Amino acid sequence: MKNNKNYFLLMLLFSATIFGQDFIYKNQNKIMGSTNPSFFGFGDTSKAGIIYNTEGFDQRTKVENKYGYGSYFFEEKDFSLAADANLLQISSLGYSTSSANLHYIYKATLSQEWIFNPSVSVGFGNSSLDFNSLVFEDQINVLTGSVAAVSNDPINIGSKTNYLDIGAGASLHNSRNLFFGLNLKHLNRPETSFNGNKSNSKDVFMSLQVGYEKDINPYGQGLLPEYSFLFLYNTFSKQGPKTRFDLYQEAILGNVSFGINEHFNNYEGFSVSQVGTSLGVFVEEIEFGVNYSIEMGKKASSGASYNTFEIYLVFDFNPFKKNKRGNNSKFYDM
Repeated sequence: MKNNKNYFLLMLLFSATIFGQDFIYKNQNKIMGSTNPSFFGFGDTSKAGIIYNTEGFDQRTKVENKYGYGSYFFEEKDFSLAADANLLQISSLGYSTSSANLHYIYKATLSQEWIFNPSVSVGFGNSSLDFNSLVFEDQINVLTGSVAAVSNDPINIGSKTNYLDIGAGASLHNSRNLFFGLNLKHLNRPETSFNGNKSNSKDVFMSLQVGYEKDINPYGQGLLPEYSFLFLYNTFSKQGPKTRFDLYQEAILGNVSFGINEHFNNYEGFSVSQVGTSLGVFVEEIEFGVNYSIEMGKKASSGASYNTFEIYLVFDFNPFKKNKRGNNSKFYDM
């Protein structure tokens, strides 16, 4: 179990912000604005959505994440406003971090075919650590195994930290099947340290996105539903020494979607890979679904697998969605 605990702490480098790293959801292809807020303006849509995520080895190592957002497109002014909030909790460590952000996304029409969406973001973050949940070396009686309630270690750290956060990004898409994105978070390098004598500024988070959609039943014939699409979405992100690739392959068959996704993380030579499956259902303006990911590699085969479960719900306020008759293309009505 000790090895699992050590491995769990290393996994936090990939899943939590406790070491100044950003959390990345597995359902990025469903809520692309969570990684790049410029996509809140994609397709001139107004939407709202939530994600619930839980991951870890077991209940004792569980990490919980909750995310929600809302966006609105001002058609006469050619811009969108969006707001989102995130809460991450690690109960076993007494740690939690939350953030709330406001995003402005402008629509620049480059041609009949191409749209450019630059964005700016400003937000507020808060992190807290309950030291009563931690056990220090001097609290343990090596003879009896008992644990004292209070540590005598002269730790000079606080339990909360607040910070301002600034970001910027852009996306470029055509009206048929292709888009690109770039986003930079934490441009002001916010300070997140609990220790007043030691700095722990957030590294700038850089991410790149590319997506492509193909109509796999263009003539509406055969066994597939009339509106059937293959959606490919890939992202690359880097924050300090951490790099990550996320790859998504999704089949949208009428009002149902099936997907496979792969996630590759690297932190100073320590690497973790996961593979996941997703299932989604469209009911007029509503889309909801789940994603389950398991770890690949040596740890997975040894029984110490780090698993992730996510559920999401998205509501599209576009009035045309009511009459789309099963056409759930990302590029619908463009």
